[in-house]
Amino acid sequence: MPLPTVNLDDRRFDDILEEARRLIPQYCPEWTDHNASDPGIAIIEIFAWMTDLLLYRVNQVPDKLLIAFLEMIGVQLAPPRAAVAPVTLYLSAPQDTPLVIAAGTEVATLRTEVNEATVFSTERAGVIRPPTLTGLFTANTLAQVRLESEGTASAETAGAVRHDLAQLGLPGHRFPIFQPEPRPGDALFLQLADDHSEHVLALSLGVELAGGAGVNPNHPPYVWEAWQGGVGRWVPCEVEYDGTHAFNVSGELILRLPAMREGAFFDRRGYWLRCRLTNEQMHAGYKVSPDLETLQVDARGITVPARHATVVMNELLGQSTGVPGQRFRLLHGPVLNLDPDRDVVEATTAEGDTLVFTPVIDFSESGPEDRHFTLDTTSGEVAFGPSILQPDGSVYRFGAAPPPDAAVRLRRYQYGGGASGNVPARTLTVLKSSVPYVARVTNHAPAAGGRNGQQLEDALHRVPSLLRTRTRAVTADDYEFLAAQVPGVARARCVTPNMAVPGQTYPGSLRALNVPAGQVTLALLPGVSLDDLIGPDSDVTDPLSPLTGRIAPERLTLSAELRAAAQEELDLRRPVGTTLDLRAPQYVWVSVTATIRSYPGASRPAREDVRRRAMQALYGYLNPFTGGPDGRGWPFGRTLSISELYGLLRGVSGVEVAEDVQVVLTEPGQPQQRETVTGSLPLPPQALIVSDVHHVRVDH
Repeated sequence: MPLPTVNLDDRRFDDILEEARRLIPQYCPEWTDHNASDPGIAIIEIFAWMTDLLLYRVNQVPDKLLIAFLEMIGVQLAPPRAAVAPVTLYLSAPQDTPLVIAAGTEVATLRTEVNEATVFSTERAGVIRPPTLTGLFTANTLAQVRLESEGTASAETAGAVRHDLAQLGLPGHRFPIFQPEPRPGDALFLQLADDHSEHVLALSLGVELAGGAGVNPNHPPYVWEAWQGGVGRWVPCEVEYDGTHAFNVSGELILRLPAMREGAFFDRRGYWLRCRLTNEQMHAGYKVSPDLETLQVDARGITVPARHATVVMNELLGQSTGVPGQRFRLLHGPVLNLDPDRDVVEATTAEGDTLVFTPVIDFSESGPEDRHFTLDTTSGEVAFGPSILQPDGSVYRFGAAPPPDAAVRLRRYQYGGGASGNVPARTLTVLKSSVPYVARVTNHAPAAGGRNGQQLEDALHRVPSLLRTRTRAVTADDYEFLAAQVPGVARARCVTPNMAVPGQTYPGSLRALNVPAGQVTLALLPGVSLDDLIGPDSDVTDPLSPLTGRIAPERLTLSAELRAAAQEELDLRRPVGTTLDLRAPQYVWVSVTATIRSYPGASRPAREDVRRRAMQALYGYLNPFTGGPDGRGWPFGRTLSISELYGLLRGVSGVEVAEDVQVVLTEPGQPQQRETVTGSLPLPPQALIVSDVHHVRVDH
């Protein structure tokens, strides 16, 4: 099937003839007879016919030439992007020694009659370590916070109880998991000797039945958390299986842990897990604490990131001729972006010497002795530097060539990627190679991030903006575009004097910037990773737990390094005499308190799900990265209307009506500074809305 062609000029015979007739009065006013019988019109028709033939031939320019034209101005089609998914490998039985899962372990989906298997490779090695329990404590986390703020916290003053591990399992010995009269904040702390980040841990618990009577096993009033460092950074663990039915019976509890960090609690250092009672304890919790008789901790597996890619090792490209500009083609494609440290070309001579060539984007900065190569990720073509004839008659070599008769190999590369890698959860279930002691594998979360290679039409649309701002920054759009290209900058806003609305007043301490003449003021929003946006399963009423979707204020700080990088990039583009003022946006922290009503007959768990969805909607909408009407981040300077929050909550599944919505301006860490918003919240041009703590109550 031939490649589709693009019309560089869509004019046809009739269009050309009509255009020529319109030009006659301009260039030859004495020519008045424009009838088809006139000889001059006949000549024009002949030229129109010949021009039509010429345009037809011009329109046959293939896409390959367009790609070459794009490369001449430095635009290359983006290669496919590989999807990434966390895959969990489960052991056939607990091991007594650490077990290493090698990087590059391949897992895949099931192959069917109509679909080929989708192959993923693990990005890094994983070590499954046998856990060693070194401490067990019961304490109230709320009391810890209060005493730490007073500077008097210790294992004794916080009321912490240390349990003797040597007595676990002895006949007749047991102790309360929580305090004898459980209340929110009570927690059981487990101290582990080693780092068990991303591990699957199995806790075999022997518990006394009477303690958990009346607790709903499907909605227990507690959450399992792991310590991840920072300020109060306890991160929820995923409960894969609870055979204890919320400590009602003895059984096995399987947890999937997040990343962990070493911490110090109760004057002891280690890696910590805890089971903490939430505010649900006040409504349908334990009357008395369950008693723990035995506890055993085993490692059952590990979760590692995997990439939609197949790894090829030591592929022989061919034999070198020794001349510049040699080209070789890989067996597989499209190729994913190379790792400069691992994905190198090796040229081995007959004497056994090996020369290493590293990848570069192009040969513009390569000297005659530089061992470089380029790779066309789409076609899989490996090219070495050419030699170019210079105006003075000399020949300059852009990079060294492999020696004659040397065997040329690519040490490692990955191919694959594309949207087909966005597979659903629990579909990566096939181990492509046998791994000792590993029984099965799966992905508990769907793969995400896969994208097909860039289309030619998309690259053509990028050309005007690239050419417009390639070498200089003049307009506000130029500064915003170039600043957003700096790694680490999520968005940028150029503030100009005409942006402020005359006479507009703003609540609180909000003010429009005064931009002097000759100065360019840029508000830079630093990027954050998905790890900085906390998941939706934590209890927002507990001061120790991370807040649902809330971004920590320190994550939004414009670092000196990022400011310097943006300054260096823009200094190369700005006109002489223009000064730059780079600053963080003015963050407007808002807290929403809402009362919503669910549909009649909704059960308590259903109402809790409605509340969580409403909270998730608020945190997602009032967000500088994912918020706003278009979901691409709250726009700079956009006014927030309370009426739109009513509509947002009304659109949440399970909400019948939003009865009361209040918006309060807050300052993180300063609870006394609060101001209620009425009607709408206007923002100055440099300001962004960020969610503080939201509260949603569900009536029925």
